Amino acid sequence: MEILPGVHLVDNVVMPGPGGVNPVNVGLLVDGGTITVIDAGPPGAEKAIGDYVGGIGYPLTAVRRIIITHHHVDHTGGLAGLVELTGAEVWAHAADAGFIDGSVPRPVLEMPEERIRAFLPAATAEEIAVVRARMKEFMRARPAKVDLRLGGGGEELSVLGGCRILHTPGHTPGHICLYLPSRSLLISGDLVRYEQGRVAGPPPGFTENPAEAAASLRLVAGLAFEHLYGYHGAFLPAEAGRLVGELAAG
Repeated sequence: MEILPGVHLVDNVVMPGPGGVNPVNVGLLVDGGTITVIDAGPPGAEKAIGDYVGGIGYPLTAVRRIIITHHHVDHTGGLAGLVELTGAEVWAHAADAGFIDGSVPRPVLEMPEERIRAFLPAATAEEIAVVRARMKEFMRARPAKVDLRLGGGGEELSVLGGCRILHTPGHTPGHICLYLPSRSLLISGDLVRYEQGRVAGPPPGFTENPAEAAASLRLVAGLAFEHLYGYHGAFLPAEAGRLVGELAAG
């Protein structure tokens, strides 16, 4: 689905969750015959991404780069397969790159009980254990080489009139967001999400440093943008900057 000129969200990318499967937002920036993919989806998502690229009339070789907002497996599980399909280079922040290429063990994450009960309020202890075991199995990804390790933020990608990369740590040490002034768009990764009609911060229980995440939220709230999409939830087509500002102010 093309949400703004040159900005697409890939159809049919889903990940397992407590209540079944949930859609996630893998983005494409399409400009001048080349494609930049933002995040690579959970394991197996490379097929849906490849099908979408072909469906909008491009060969897989048009995918020149894949930018990863952070190392969690729901963002990187499809990465190795997508690199094999496209030959694209991979960009990620240096603080998360080791988790992606396998040189640093991924931290162990366990889904908090309150998040499971948000989907399954009557779940028994045994059912919660089954969900956690299923999610633990899901948190496996093939390593993928990182070709460009991003630094302190502020790097500029020359697509769609300019795309600024912002280092927004907290959810993970190397979390990044992308800002496209020409489209008045913030691509927020897991820093901000629009779910069930409201704007929220990063998922609790999966955020390594909440204080850093709050500072990153204040950073992006200082930008001028009308539209937003996070990796989870829906595209927010209007008043995104105002709503993020209110969230950051507490």
